[in-house]
Amino acid sequence: MRIVKGGVTSGRFFIPYRVYGDMPETIVCISGAKQTMAVWRSFVKHLVSTHSIVVFDLPGTGRAEILSGAPQVSFEEQQQVLLDVMAETARSKTVTLAAASWGTILAAYVAAKYPEKIEKMILGSFGVSTNDTILNLIQQGQNLYKQGEVARIAPLMINTFGQYIPQSQKQQMVDQFAKMDEQELLNFYEHCEFVKASRDISKLINLSHITAKTLVICGEQDAILDHDGIRAAVTKMPNCVYKLVPDTGHFLHWERPAILDTYSRFLHS
Repeated sequence: MRIVKGGVTSGRFFIPYRVYGDMPETIVCISGAKQTMAVWRSFVKHLVSTHSIVVFDLPGTGRAEILSGAPQVSFEEQQQVLLDVMAETARSKTVTLAAASWGTILAAYVAAKYPEKIEKMILGSFGVSTNDTILNLIQQGQNLYKQGEVARIAPLMINTFGQYIPQSQKQQMVDQFAKMDEQELLNFYEHCEFVKASRDISKLINLSHITAKTLVICGEQDAILDHDGIRAAVTKMPNCVYKLVPDTGHFLHWERPAILDTYSRFLHS
């Protein structure tokens, strides 16, 4: 497998990326909050024979660097990072976006604003609005941060929406939070503040402007998604397929590897 390791400067950030494969069609993967590019490992392995696949770290996560300014990263800065990564790495005029959790909001925003750039899109665990479960989770997590009990945040998250992932991946989440420095923790705190303030993405994104062929896929047991809100949102997207996966939670192909075949069928249909 051909691997290109690089980085791009986007505003006040340095963004590391990896490009796997050498096929002409490009998939750009957008991780959830505080998830590094490593979470796409099985996705890359499954699809690299038919696509070039780009993974990267968002500011405040993994190997990404904040070169200047505050640790808070605005939504506008995040979407510019995505655009700059696409411009740097795409091997085709249009790309496919594959996004998870928080990354789905960035993907949908860019796809609505720049429909000519996006051909297809996979939105996994599409957080169209914040339900009471995630609002309570954020409040508890922020209280733990203020009390200096950061070690309890990852177990709280796992108990709320990560119950179904393998034990090894639960331990990865615990280890990740244990290694976060103050800048990374503050970045995460401010991200949670933005999520609380953005209860309905229809006020942020005009979903009817998305022309990309889109798969919205969610786990039926995902406690932090507003499933009624998702069903309403997909009707506003002109070329959208919605799939609800039984007996599955928030982390989709981490929990149920067969979902990777669903992605493949969608991309090749």
